[in-house]
Amino acid sequence: MSELRTSLPDIKLRALEPEDLDWLYELENDRSLWDVGSAPMHYSRFALRQYIAAQPQDFFRDGELRLVVEADGQENPVGLVDLTNYSALDRRAEVGIALSAACRGCGYGRSALKSLEVYARRYLHLRMLYALVSAQYNERCRKTFLSVGYTLTATLKDWHRWGDKYEDIDLLQKNIVKNA
Repeated sequence: MSELRTSLPDIKLRALEPEDLDWLYELENDRSLWDVGSAPMHYSRFALRQYIAAQPQDFFRDGELRLVVEADGQENPVGLVDLTNYSALDRRAEVGIALSAACRGCGYGRSALKSLEVYARRYLHLRMLYALVSAQYNERCRKTFLSVGYTLTATLKDWHRWGDKYEDIDLLQKNIVKNA
């Protein structure tokens, strides 16, 4: 019988560092994430080293932010959270999350999304976050977003190629500012 989790694990969000290269290499080349992401391809250590060095430094100019998720008691990072497709006019951004295989189902995703929400509201002055999640093939991720207050607002039919067919994608969103 599994233990009932009553609280979320302690995590912190931070920028990518050169020391993350080997871990990032493993995560980006994890084939189980390819079908739910937008870039199903292998990444070399060289390309990832360049990527880390060239990380966008200004969310408002570049429209994107990638943060590493670290957890107490874990030797390596547990995942990444991304903000992309930033709209200054609408004060919103798309959220992406990827966790290392061994860290899925442990509450790190919920903790990371809650921490990202606070950061996005307090420091980036966003009013809304949204995610595009597979309606058929990524139920765990879908449930994670719903569990932290995102709501299903639309289903995009045949939106994403999955293998040799097209799948529906759920648009999940959350207003993170009261009375926004």
